[in-house]
Amino acid sequence: MKRLTEFLLVAVLTLAAVPVADTIDDTPEAVSAYARGKRLMREGDFLQASREFERLAGLYPQSPNLDLFLFHRSKADYHFGDLAKAQAGFSNFTARFPSSPLVPYALFFLANVDYMRGQVDRAVDGYIDTYAASADSRLDDLVTSSLSAAILNARSVTLSPGDFRSVSVNRRCALMLTVADALASREDFTSAQRFRAECGAGTPGIESVAGSFNETFDIAMVLPLSGELESFGEDLYNGAVIAADQYRQDTGGKLTLSLYDTQGDPITAARIVRELAGGNTDLIVGPLTSDEAAVASASLACDYLPLIAPAATEAGLTRLSETAFQLSPNVELQGVKMAEYAVYNQGADSAAIITSTNPDQLRMARAFSDRFTELGGTLVAIEYYRAREKDFGPYVRDIKGMLVGVPPDSTYYIDPSSGDTLDLDVIPAHIDCLFLPGSPSQLRLLLPQILFYNLNGSLLGSDGWGDESVYKLDERITRRAVFPSPFLEGDRAEAFVRFAAAYDSRYGGRPGRLSRLGFDAVTLATRALREGGRTRERLVETLSAIGEFQGAAGPVTFGSSRENVALPLYRIANGTAEYIGLAGEVINAQPTEPVKP
Repeated sequence: MKRLTEFLLVAVLTLAAVPVADTIDDTPEAVSAYARGKRLMREGDFLQASREFERLAGLYPQSPNLDLFLFHRSKADYHFGDLAKAQAGFSNFTARFPSSPLVPYALFFLANVDYMRGQVDRAVDGYIDTYAASADSRLDDLVTSSLSAAILNARSVTLSPGDFRSVSVNRRCALMLTVADALASREDFTSAQRFRAECGAGTPGIESVAGSFNETFDIAMVLPLSGELESFGEDLYNGAVIAADQYRQDTGGKLTLSLYDTQGDPITAARIVRELAGGNTDLIVGPLTSDEAAVASASLACDYLPLIAPAATEAGLTRLSETAFQLSPNVELQGVKMAEYAVYNQGADSAAIITSTNPDQLRMARAFSDRFTELGGTLVAIEYYRAREKDFGPYVRDIKGMLVGVPPDSTYYIDPSSGDTLDLDVIPAHIDCLFLPGSPSQLRLLLPQILFYNLNGSLLGSDGWGDESVYKLDERITRRAVFPSPFLEGDRAEAFVRFAAAYDSRYGGRPGRLSRLGFDAVTLATRALREGGRTRERLVETLSAIGEFQGAAGPVTFGSSRENVALPLYRIANGTAEYIGLAGEVINAQPTEPVKP
């Protein structure tokens, strides 16, 4: 389970190496089971490791190593993501074994659990208790960085020098001065001065302290950090963290990412955004879903706070506010661009649509239909199928019947005078193009049936075509189909390669699309800042002018309504998707001849 902040990630990685012996002095059975549990931990099978250590504690309640069994069980529960069980386990451990050298580590895990549950005040107290009990310099470093991060990301902080009485006098000021720096970063200069004065570090005037922090750029990350969408919010936030770090390293500038939990609820998202509009936030990244982003955008209709919605794909949400930006191309744009490609590049006069009843695909189909007819084309038919449909024959035959001029179930007479007939299925029928928005699983069934029923014409798709299982179909089936996708181009971009390396170094593994979008959103925000966006108004002006930005998730060009109109096009050839350019670049002013069968 990914952590919400960098310091929690560091804590998980570093505490994997808590100084505990890999072998124990116990009965042969206990020694063997303990080694098996440690091996499961190393392999990342935390559920089985927890069960193994729990079984050990139950079988050997009088073992001199019982504290190890209980500690490792709770640690496995923590890594597995069962925070309630881990919290209960570590609390029981510290109560039963107050003299164990592992108590400081248990306290640190407990503080992390509190932070992840949004109980920041308790987490801060827990980090202070950990530092007071620690005799490990590595753990001390983790505590100081964790405490600073908790203070920086908290909505509010209430701390006084008296909260540090549990820390020994010779160690107290090292931690308090770290807290003073974090409080100054929050522009709480009065509290920062009080801590510095307590440690005799001098009391610089407010003006001199404020002068080093008044350029802090605050980005509010308005994301689901709990509930069913929590993991998606965390993915996006992880990418944002890397972009923020790169900005700090490149410029030395002050930047904070302030977390706000929408819980995946549009009303909560709107309430948070309204509150931020009246505060000191410079820019919002989020919310996550289209429903959240639309309500949040509408709530800014009477305010002026830039908002970048990274993942929302609903069309029209940026028209609800003059300061909202949409990073992912909206689904209707795909239908519009495919209609323009059909007319301008293929010279198509006639088209048919076969689409599922999925809401996004219906929007694409409607947009294609409206734009194609607006450009003078004739839409012969629109066929709708259910998401789990497997037999597409009736839909293909309906279109053929309209093209040939007979109902699908009627007899087709080659020569009415002689009575010679022919099965409609074997009669070739041609249409200039077929627009087929769909998912890979649907397309793998639909496309071969179009070939089987002899319906000819060029094929145009949607982002669902961007899947290897579609590319690998026979070339007679895919027919060098053209489709748009905002999801593929980033893999080849230099920005993605650099971001992927940084992501792997920090988190391990390959970044997903949401992490890329989080990175791009914060990168765009800091680019606008570098180019003079020192006020909300200037940020909106600068962002609006951005064009041909190459991000980790793909290209970005904001259109007249501040939505991303940079839509890459691909052609299926030789078992792969060949990039042929951005939709606006590929479209020609002069139409060519229609593609013939």
